[in-house]
Amino acid sequence: MKDPLVDEQHNQNPPSKRYIEIPVPNPKLYISNSISTSKYNFFTFLPKNLFLQFSKSANIYFLIIAVLQSIPQISVTGGIPNILMPLSFVLTVSAIKDLLEDLKRKKSDRDENYRLSCKWNEGEWIKEKWLNLKVGDIIRVEKDECFPADLVILTSSENKGIAYIETKNLDGETNLKHKLAHKYTQAFFQNEKKFDRITGGVECEDPNAMIYQFNGILILGETAISLSSEQFLLRGCSLKNTDWIIGIAVYTGHQTKIMLNSSKARSKTSQLESQMNREIVYIFLMQLVLCAVCSVYYTTWYLEYRDTTDIYLRLNENSSTSDTMVQFVIQFFSWMLIFTNFVPISLLVTLEMVRFMQAGFISKDLKMYYESNDIPTGVQSSSLNEELGQINYVFSDKTGTLTRNVMEFRKMSIHGMSFGTSEHFTGPNKIPHVDFIDENFDSNDKVYYDFIIHMAICHTVIGEVKNGIIEFKASSPDELALVNAAKFFGIEFIGRDSDQNIQLMIQGEKVSVAVMNVLEFTSDRKRMSVVVRMPDGRIKLLCKGADTILQPRMLPSDVWDETWKLLENFANEGLRTLVLAERELSESEYCTWNDHYNDALRDILNREQRMAEVGEMIETHLELVGATAIEDMLQEKVPQTIKTLREAGIKVWVLTGDKIETAINIAFSCNLISHDMIRIIIESRTGPEVKKELENGLLTLKAQQTKTFALVISGEALIRAMAKDLVGIFIKVAERCSVVVCCRVSPQQKADVVKLVRDCKPNARTLSIGDGANDVNMITAAHVGIGIAGLEGQQAVRASDYSVGQFCYLQRLLFVHGRECYRRNANLICYNFYKNVLLVIPLFYYGMFSAYSGQLIYNLWTYQLFNIIFAAMPIVIYAVFDKEIPYFELETIPTYYKLGLQGELFSTSIFWFWILEAFCQGLVIVLLSLFTLSWSTGDRNYGQMENMWVSAILIFALIVVFVNLKIIAFSYSHYWFSILIIILSTGSFFICTIMITEYFPIISWLDNYDSRGSSTRIVYNPNTYSGIIIAIFFGFFLKPIYDAYISIKAMMKKDTVAPEDSFLKTEEKDDIGELLPDEIILAEEAIKAYNKPHTGFAFSGEAGHTPQITDPGFFL
Repeated sequence: MKDPLVDEQHNQNPPSKRYIEIPVPNPKLYISNSISTSKYNFFTFLPKNLFLQFSKSANIYFLIIAVLQSIPQISVTGGIPNILMPLSFVLTVSAIKDLLEDLKRKKSDRDENYRLSCKWNEGEWIKEKWLNLKVGDIIRVEKDECFPADLVILTSSENKGIAYIETKNLDGETNLKHKLAHKYTQAFFQNEKKFDRITGGVECEDPNAMIYQFNGILILGETAISLSSEQFLLRGCSLKNTDWIIGIAVYTGHQTKIMLNSSKARSKTSQLESQMNREIVYIFLMQLVLCAVCSVYYTTWYLEYRDTTDIYLRLNENSSTSDTMVQFVIQFFSWMLIFTNFVPISLLVTLEMVRFMQAGFISKDLKMYYESNDIPTGVQSSSLNEELGQINYVFSDKTGTLTRNVMEFRKMSIHGMSFGTSEHFTGPNKIPHVDFIDENFDSNDKVYYDFIIHMAICHTVIGEVKNGIIEFKASSPDELALVNAAKFFGIEFIGRDSDQNIQLMIQGEKVSVAVMNVLEFTSDRKRMSVVVRMPDGRIKLLCKGADTILQPRMLPSDVWDETWKLLENFANEGLRTLVLAERELSESEYCTWNDHYNDALRDILNREQRMAEVGEMIETHLELVGATAIEDMLQEKVPQTIKTLREAGIKVWVLTGDKIETAINIAFSCNLISHDMIRIIIESRTGPEVKKELENGLLTLKAQQTKTFALVISGEALIRAMAKDLVGIFIKVAERCSVVVCCRVSPQQKADVVKLVRDCKPNARTLSIGDGANDVNMITAAHVGIGIAGLEGQQAVRASDYSVGQFCYLQRLLFVHGRECYRRNANLICYNFYKNVLLVIPLFYYGMFSAYSGQLIYNLWTYQLFNIIFAAMPIVIYAVFDKEIPYFELETIPTYYKLGLQGELFSTSIFWFWILEAFCQGLVIVLLSLFTLSWSTGDRNYGQMENMWVSAILIFALIVVFVNLKIIAFSYSHYWFSILIIILSTGSFFICTIMITEYFPIISWLDNYDSRGSSTRIVYNPNTYSGIIIAIFFGFFLKPIYDAYISIKAMMKKDTVAPEDSFLKTEEKDDIGELLPDEIILAEEAIKAYNKPHTGFAFSGEAGHTPQITDPGFFL
């Protein structure tokens, strides 16, 4: 089967070519091998960071305010832009936070760039840092090392120029792939003395993102050597089971294919912050309205009293300002400056500081610390902490994320009998890839001999003896498990001789089995076969594959029905199954077939098709030998984690490069797909066929609306499904399915799927999690990207917003830290607007008593200290330490997560309820302050009535008390230090006020009014205390109303969510309608097709990974 990724790439424009001369005359023609994932450098940090910060509407707002404060005619600060001081503080704190996070990325980049590799330099091998390697360098890579750049292999330590590579860092796969040096370069470059005399070059494609394609020509003197992907080694892959290779660098740094497939990190903003920015706009509009109201009122009053007012008001003193329009404009901007604090300047810095501290607790959480590998949870982008509490979709890679890609032989069926238990083997002599226990099975019984030797022979595994130990090289981890199982049962595969005959050790005796032909496994065939001559001279065809494929090719068997039931049982346990069969061939029968086989091999153009036809000829009349059940080992607690995520209302999509059968099997193993789900499988290769399958799926959804569904789609079908004419029906089907599994998808397709969901569901929050370089695009495309840190390969971690040691830690990250960060930060934002509106709105109310003349009654010094000292720290302590529910309950009870999914703590209505409360409390404060002081009989010492400055201090005192009491009102945890901080914050106001008004009168004079002695008169006025008590009582009467509103809203939501909508409650479902009469028959046929039982077939091998066995021309 053709790889869909290749088809996808062929649709792109063919890349242009370039010629790399050897030796390279001018290395500056090509970019360096250094990579950088950081956002800033020394020169760009300041301008770029300032640009990013001033892209936030709040910062632009305060910059405009600073300009307005500099205009004397409208300034209430004497023409001094004092807003620049807190604005500079906000910008500095945010810049420091961004710098610290970027330094982490730089450290990761440095670790990568400073790795060492061997480079040929003037007659010797030298160790060179990766960042110093250049295009055209001849590089030597040792066993277990990673390739530092994209290389063309020239020679290897293996006789035939084979190099085995592991792409774990790239795609998470641990099964080995092979690369092959051209036979000419294999011989030529064995002699190092020739290296310095090389003349020629490499003609190849310009750098491009086509990761599975490479074409070029290597010219050595007069010899031209064709190059293909067989000779191409990708940066990030590692060399395995090969002592060394020598290659030439053709692409370096950001021009390597893996880097070209990595999307550039984009700036991400949480949904909460986006909603906040929208509310800032509304607050600003409200501010403009209030400014206009105040200005209109004042202008009306001015026109009415301009000529009659007492002369001390000096309304006509300056004729240049007597014009009505000028007066309106001056008053408008004056009020704009008075109302500046409607938008809290401290909000952004407080939010950033809180996020930074929250990130510290996330990274220090010992329950998310992977002790065995010493991997703590990492936070690269703390600005998304609250986003973790509102995730609707999780997109996950499979290999290395959900699974370990380690296969273990667990059970088997022979003659319709099941062997193997659910217990785990813990003996001292455990054989790798085997976890089998069954006291009823006697491997020495000859009745089981055919089954065991079948496992030992029917494979393409290669064995090598190194240091007295046999090391197996296999293209499939399934085959490793089967070979080791045969060894466990007494028939040991020990290798192959020079003719590729299989060498076995049976009861201490060495036995040779001649391998005559191999029919490789392909995704279309779903089986593989070998033709062998047994030690007794008999010719046998041994075949293994999918039950649905082999059963029609078998002779009738009395035990097939029992075997079929056992296969279903194995599948129900999440095991991968293979059916084993055989057929004995006569000499004449074999010779006739072998002629056809050799003819097919010689047909270069149609070899694949001809080989499939040859296989059909002989893979018939098979006899059942048995069946195997292999466990694909999952990462720790994966099934429980996925189950809990889905119970919380989060939809899980798996995006993998594996075949459909493998992906489905793992989906069953990890509780993603259950046996009562209807599986809609779409794997066609053409647009019309995919459209038909999608329409059949939609018909099934209409007919079975009470059922749950899983959509499984191949990479090729996905390309067609995401075309403009089909994307609508595809997303409609996918949205109605509880689970979506996309198979055989490329890195770019993974990102495209995430982007598709983002575009079609703009209110949904997406999260991508993966561990390989091929997951980088998906990670950067999602609202939140999580990389799984491993022992090797940090590409996913570097591109991620958060990193964890295992998939299971995602549950605690979302349910505990995400949910609590959302709750706290939502309240933090609302509270910051609340306290600033409460600070400013009394000025509006006081304007009623001063003709809205723009009188600022607060002391400017205390006014500036409000957000820095008097009301700063309590909310920070709350947002970092408050705990509503014990963390154990949050982690284990998924319903608590719905708080964020349903946006219960931040919405336009909730936000404006906070603002309304501030308006009401502000009115209570102003009225009670004025009336309280109006009851006073005056100052006993001076015989004066209480003046405006005394009222202002009482108003400000009540505001400070209110905003700090408010913290207590919505906090769940009351620690001694949080109470202490509230007391100190409130007390600091009274201390500062007394110091300013009593001991530092010069400060009062600088404000152009005399407030000296005001605080003393407040303290000695008994009505002050009664007024404070009454104000607090009336000021908080809205809290019970607010709580009742939230409770009623929650009850209404609970009543309107149907049980069967448990996985779709956070999104409005598309109306797919009911079945039409002519659709009923089609739907019934589709349902029958989808209701096939799952028997667990999966095999991870692909054709072409072992050429020395399967390719007769390999030794030519």
